[in-house]
Amino acid sequence: MSALTHLALILFSLVLLPAQAASSYDNALSYQPEQQILPTLPVLEQKALAENKLLLVALGASWCHDSVALLERFAEPTLAAALAERFEIVLVDVAYLQYGQATTTRYQLPLYYGTPTVMIIDPSNRQLLNKPDLMQWTNAASFDEGAYQQYFLTTHFKQQFAATQQPALTEAAQQHIRDFEEQQAATLAMGYQHLSPLLAAYETDPQADRTEFMAVWDEVKRFRGSIIADVQALQQAAMLDAHSPLKIPSYNEFSFLKPADADKEKTN
Repeated sequence: MSALTHLALILFSLVLLPAQAASSYDNALSYQPEQQILPTLPVLEQKALAENKLLLVALGASWCHDSVALLERFAEPTLAAALAERFEIVLVDVAYLQYGQATTTRYQLPLYYGTPTVMIIDPSNRQLLNKPDLMQWTNAASFDEGAYQQYFLTTHFKQQFAATQQPALTEAAQQHIRDFEEQQAATLAMGYQHLSPLLAAYETDPQADRTEFMAVWDEVKRFRGSIIADVQALQQAAMLDAHSPLKIPSYNEFSFLKPADADKEKTN
């Protein structure tokens, strides 16, 4: 091999190297089955703690446009490098809404309320730091690179969390609000259970009937989108008037509840 040919091969390999590295990184950045992720979480929490990082847990799915958009942003080289400096990143596949709850309950959230759900976690105590922002990132595709950089790279999550705490709330009020959220999460889980096979058929079978899927999808979407806002409204009401009973929001009857489940909802 001549010296000129050898030099040409070296230059060609240098040109290919960044593209190959980016491609390898893109392939590695994907939502992983929850069954595989769960056993690794204690180790990842300890790793984040040892490296003075936060834990970033994103729950999404390949069928979800916004979930895919989130990963595409996270894979952009500049942002990817900065994220790696600040976070230990965990990506959980919720499949067709069958999975994810075991992950969220570990971090003090009874269920995810959309995809993707991006949770920022303090690894020292598994505290969810960004609960008020969770619904924002279910619209991940609508944000530009600047919005990603501002949120993920400049937000002081621990300070923000401390500022949003309501020490004035009585323990009784806090428990009442927690019970409300857990009840709504349990109802939403029933909605996901009913929706799951319809969603799978919608995504994989061109001949599947879309009518029932779209009706249930819209119903579940409206409901899941209201839960965190209703929880926040209850917290504000309890702060303004600690002596009056909380006015618990009511919802229309859900089509996805079986008769026995609907009766149970009315008694709660």
